[in-house]
Amino acid sequence: MCDVNTCSAKKISKDVDAPVDTSINRFNILNMTFYIINSIATYCVQFGWLDRWVELPENGELSDKYITIITPWGTSFLIWSVIFMWQLFWALWQFLPSQRNSEGVMKAWYYYPIFTVFQAGWTFSFANEVMWLQLIFMYGILVTLISASMSLQTYKKTWKGYLIWQGPFSIQTGWIMAASCLATNVVPVYYEASATTRIVVASLCLGTLIVTAFTWLSSYPVDFAIPCVILWALGGVYGNLQDPLPAIPETFSERQIKGIEYAVIAGMALVGTGIVAKALYVLLKQRPEAMMAAEIAEGKNADASASESEEASSGKESAEEEV
Repeated sequence: MCDVNTCSAKKISKDVDAPVDTSINRFNILNMTFYIINSIATYCVQFGWLDRWVELPENGELSDKYITIITPWGTSFLIWSVIFMWQLFWALWQFLPSQRNSEGVMKAWYYYPIFTVFQAGWTFSFANEVMWLQLIFMYGILVTLISASMSLQTYKKTWKGYLIWQGPFSIQTGWIMAASCLATNVVPVYYEASATTRIVVASLCLGTLIVTAFTWLSSYPVDFAIPCVILWALGGVYGNLQDPLPAIPETFSERQIKGIEYAVIAGMALVGTGIVAKALYVLLKQRPEAMMAAEIAEGKNADASASESEEASSGKESAEEEV
């Protein structure tokens, strides 16, 4: 129950939109600052900007030096161009007055600055060939990005909101899941472990990657970007096995190489089928049910509002009669 004034205030608050906070907050500044830091740290190594003071090998050179049996082919790494450009758009978009304090910014929290610190640590530890340290930083990146993706998964979904706020994180999260498997496999290569040990590590990582894809597909609302990127990475691994560097046939037997190749093919088939099946399940069952539930909830809210309006009207009439 409520009196006339309270009910009127509630009605006004529902009819009038709350003012939008257009002030710049700490997240806006930190996100843009750390995007710039991340770009500089990455390109310093990739383009040899530090060669005047210290000569560091490029990632591609080290990738060939520490080639693993699950290293994707070079074309797969073009996804980094998509990631950096998408995140640049995200970092700029959040400065629009209407977006500065939006839910997308709040849900991203401090994850991007934290991830950037780990990313810079990985870049320089890998370039200096400190492989145990690069693995720690890589797992730090992975945990941070998964946390960011799960946080962004909790806000109300629209296509625009997903593409602006969640998409840049989801694409990189999927790729870092694959990159973490690769970083794990680099360690036994660096320490010159036996071929059997490398095969065991590679097999475990492939299994983990496939299970992860299905774990993500089991949620609703579902984020298709992550399993799609995992599928992309598996395709890169398969492509590289078709024409591997000499180090692969020198280290592994033909049977071992074929075993990993068949495992990758099976993984691609499973993940690809899972993506299609989940898309159909969402379109034919989960989405219609969610929309129906939303309509029912909206109807209940409308009935509650009508009931409050009637109470307010009767209260006002009673007050006038007393006067």
